[in-house]
Amino acid sequence: MTEYVIISILVILFAGFLYWAYLPDYRRNPKEFWRTIIGMPIGMLLGGLGYPKLNDKIKKWATDDEKQNSK
Repeated sequence: MTEYVIISILVILFAGFLYWAYLPDYRRNPKEFWRTIIGMPIGMLLGGLGYPKLNDKIKKWATDDEKQNSK
C-alpha cells in the first residue's frame, strides 16, 4: 500500500515539474515542444552511454538548428 502512495507522489511531482519547467517553452512554440520533450532526454542518455555523435544529431533535430542556420 505504501508503494502506491510513494509512486503517486512521485508521479504528481514529475507532472508538476513538467508543467512548470516546460510551459514557457510550449507557449513559445508548441510544434518544437514535442521535439524537446522527446529529443533531449534521449540525447542525454546517448551522451551518457558514450555516443556523442548520436547525441549531437538528436540535439540538432530537437532544437531545429538546421533550419536556423539556413536562414
